[in-house]
Amino acid sequence: MDKRSLLAFVAVLAVLAVVVSLSIAASAKQYQYTGTVTEVDAKANTLSVDKGGEIWQFSTEGMKDVKIKKGDKVTVSYMMVAKKIESK
Repeated sequence: MDKRSLLAFVAVLAVLAVVVSLSIAASAKQYQYTGTVTEVDAKANTLSVDKGGEIWQFSTEGMKDVKIKKGDKVTVSYMMVAKKIESK
């Protein structure tokens, strides 16, 4: 390889590395919550999960064929997404 080809190859690798690192940094962090289902509300598209006395409620909106019933042990994967932010 001559110097020009090597320099072009290194430049392409550098650009690729920057694009990959930015896409990883931009994605929202994913969390998990494991517990027992205490309530399933099909009309409201919600699911309540109890973990050691602490009950969290999750939206199942947009999910199809959720076949969970009260008493099932589940692991919910979720992301924290802000819908609105107000300055006080």
